[in-house]
Amino acid sequence: MFSKSIHTKLLIACFITLAACTDDSEEQKPVEVDTADLNKDSVFLDSSEPAFSNWQEHYKIDDISFSLDSFMLSDTVSAQLYSTTADLSPEYFDLYGKLLVYNDDSSLFIDPFSYSLIIEKGKNGKLYAREGEVDNEVTIINPKTNTRTRLLFCGPSCQVQKVFWYNGDVVCIMGLSSEYTDEYFTPMVWFVNIHNGMTIPYEYSSNVNISEAYDYLKKFVESKGIEMKY
Repeated sequence: MFSKSIHTKLLIACFITLAACTDDSEEQKPVEVDTADLNKDSVFLDSSEPAFSNWQEHYKIDDISFSLDSFMLSDTVSAQLYSTTADLSPEYFDLYGKLLVYNDDSSLFIDPFSYSLIIEKGKNGKLYAREGEVDNEVTIINPKTNTRTRLLFCGPSCQVQKVFWYNGDVVCIMGLSSEYTDEYFTPMVWFVNIHNGMTIPYEYSSNVNISEAYDYLKKFVESKGIEMKY
């Protein structure tokens, strides 16, 4: 039987491999980067970072010991980034705009949910979200060049829950991965360099149950004024 650490390394490798795959009819093109960008970024899990606060508090309800201090650094993984043309229609911004996360100068934004959630507007003008694809994708959108670059792609064995800009070059993704998708999830934090795809993953030393996982996603989406339906 695989140990948890070995399984995690294999799972991360699968994420990186899948990042090069796409269901889009348009072929994804590799992103060319300067080799000077291939140095490992120094990133740290900081429990005082405000972006982590409600994520930590949610899992502390059932696990009072839940803390970023209990996350373990896994092996850094290098990957090739791929880009496609972005769909930046008015309808896209109308439906998903509340879930997009912009960088400091608004030249780029993170799209963590348009691949996995279907959002529709009701007759009353309210937005409603429901699960769509079983896969999860996190992308960076450059509205000036109209390109979408995939940072993370994974199947039903993971769930993306929240993202933020760690700095101008690195995106932080909070979520879950699971060896047993119908039972338990392991909380994960992925730091991804947007220029070269280098991924620095951290994993929690224990697990959470699937109901806690879906409860957080529901609370997060609804905090943005979008009603979550299953």
